Amino acid sequence: MQELLTIYVELQETHTLKSPEGQINMVLFGGRCESEHFTGQVLSGGVDTQTYLTGQPGRLSARYMLRGTAADGSPATLFIENNGVFDENGVCHTRPTLYTDNDSLRWLCQTPMTGSISGWEKGVIIHLCKEN
Repeated sequence: MQELLTIYVELQETHTLKSPEGQINMVLFGGRCESEHFTGQVLSGGVDTQTYLTGQPGRLSARYMLRGTAADGSPATLFIENNGVFDENGVCHTRPTLYTDNDSLRWLCQTPMTGSISGWEKGVIIHLCKEN
């Protein structure tokens, strides 16, 4: 799969609710994106909501904006909504949706993508790849 965006998420704060129905975590984060198409910083307010409800697979829903520069040197802002489900092995498979104010990056909004998550010392790395 062709990786289009790589986002290094730095975890900042977690809020947890435990109830008889399960657990909900809201994880606030910052970070950066490094790729051949776009480089930028996660703006304040990035949040990943994780729900683990009894009898259901775990779910993830992250929303965040990045501000930076497109490959052609023009300024760009990206909004990413990344929703996913954890499988029986705890691996999360995501389906991102993107929006941008930059014409040279508009193709990212129209390209079907999948996402995966790996760890690093400050948090997680989000790999957004072109769907085959």
